[in-house]
Amino acid sequence: MKYESNKMQYVSVLRVCSMLLIVLYHSMCFYSGTWWYLRSEIVPLWKVISTPIEIVGLTTFVFISGFLYGYMYLERGKYRNVKSFLLNKFRRLMIPYFFWGILMIVSMPTVQITWINLFTGVCHLWFLMMLFEIFVLMVFFNHLIMIEFSTKYIDFTILIVSFVLLYVWKNITSHHYALGIEATLYYIPAFLVGFFYAKYSRSHDRKGIAFHLFIIGIITLFGLSLIGLSDSNTLYRVPAILVSLSGMILVKNSSVSSYQSNVLNNLDKNSMGIYIFNQIVVFLLLLNPESNLFLSYHLYVGPFLIFIVSLVIPWILSIMFNKNKYITYLIG
Repeated sequence: MKYESNKMQYVSVLRVCSMLLIVLYHSMCFYSGTWWYLRSEIVPLWKVISTPIEIVGLTTFVFISGFLYGYMYLERGKYRNVKSFLLNKFRRLMIPYFFWGILMIVSMPTVQITWINLFTGVCHLWFLMMLFEIFVLMVFFNHLIMIEFSTKYIDFTILIVSFVLLYVWKNITSHHYALGIEATLYYIPAFLVGFFYAKYSRSHDRKGIAFHLFIIGIITLFGLSLIGLSDSNTLYRVPAILVSLSGMILVKNSSVSSYQSNVLNNLDKNSMGIYIFNQIVVFLLLLNPESNLFLSYHLYVGPFLIFIVSLVIPWILSIMFNKNKYITYLIG
């Protein structure tokens, strides 16, 4: 398996797509009833399509993280120094988590955020804590099992066990959210699929099979949402991973994989910053009485207006933060 640097543009394309899906999902939460403390009249259309959009966006982001970790670890020989690796991930993920988490707790009491949430996951920032915990687990896996030298049988067993843990946790536990462990268990399978794809994929993927898996995954996700299944962390998990995996194969083997764009590359560079600022901007927009009232009366145009505002402003903020070496670490 060889991935040349000039052929990694497909990762940027996929990451930007997943980020935009997450921004779109947050733009619909006001109308889908997701945020019980901030919501308008519930619109069935947004309620149905918001769950698949959320699960695909987040799963793809985690899948990409697993793929890049596998590529850098297996092909480039990086991340071998455990102390350096974990310190770097703590700086990029947990420092922004604590900084923005504490800021949101202090400044947004009406959003029902308490200090307890700092240890369970503050709003959208839970994603940062979850990723850090997965990286810690991968270090454990690599030292216990020597995963880079394991066989396909062992790797497949690890993947199956990760799914089993997900469903066991869902069905027999009382769902303790301490340290965000529930979210971590939900997303480990997606990370592992990305890691094993980096380990076993070759330059020639089967595009025909990937296309069919992508369609099956999309239809299944929207079908589950249409019949009213709201638990996006269990039944939605497998089709979402299929969409992420097949989506990467399709993008990698299309003309998009060599597409160069300053806008695309800039969005990719600022994707984490946009994610961090996005929900904060949405909250500030909805906590303003005038804009809240306006958006409450525009049930079908509202999500697109929120999308534009909550993409452009976070994008500008992320660019500004990245230009200053003293504060750039606050957005990873």
